[in-house]
Amino acid sequence: MTTKPEAPIFDFDGVLADTEPLYWKAWAVILAMHGVQFSWEEYCQLGKGVQDEIMLQAIPQLAANPVLLEKVRLERPAPRAMVEGFWREKLPIGEATIELLLSLRGYPLGLVTSSRRTAVVPMLEAAGIDGCFRAAVFAEDAITRKPYPAPYLLVQERLAVSSGVVFEDSDAGVESATRAGFEVLRVPAPQALPGIVRRRLGLASSAARVMPCCSCGPCLSRPCESSEETQEHRPVIEYCKPARG
Repeated sequence: MTTKPEAPIFDFDGVLADTEPLYWKAWAVILAMHGVQFSWEEYCQLGKGVQDEIMLQAIPQLAANPVLLEKVRLERPAPRAMVEGFWREKLPIGEATIELLLSLRGYPLGLVTSSRRTAVVPMLEAAGIDGCFRAAVFAEDAITRKPYPAPYLLVQERLAVSSGVVFEDSDAGVESATRAGFEVLRVPAPQALPGIVRRRLGLASSAARVMPCCSCGPCLSRPCESSEETQEHRPVIEYCKPARG
């Protein structure tokens, strides 16, 4: 029989919130201004679950152009501002996830994210779930960030627990939580989170419902094609197809 964990701990981007397509879209728009294509697959490999500084370090893999790198570095605040504009038009936290977190109030919930507090808390407040977490670790809290174990070791300390289960989507996050000694379950898409959590905690499933495929934002041309549990969704930007310069 599987032992129930002391604490469920969640990543934010790509787990609680369907924000990864928004970050990709922002970076794709900025790079397109400089004649560089940036696919969803490239984002998942280079930018998913990491800080902007690491994303900038990966740009030479897209275009070995020092001038381009410097221009994009100067525009670094732009992606975050664009993402805020995207999510304020449509909240990227699903109703099923909100319902799940509100139902877990008896658990000491943790949150560990590579995003800054100022980027995450407004979304939590808009969803009405900002009071669900006993402890949270944001980008500015840990000395080192994912994939290093420090963020998850810090949330363990703040929660005052000896064990827990982490729900992560990125390679960097999985490595970070694993190195900190946690059980880790990978979440292929935010829409799959409620079912994964309920099964691991041995909770009854919520009423069957048809969930939307994703909340990829107002500028994405069509929804992605995925099942709720098995496939990672693939957002599409059809208007942005510049030639590589």
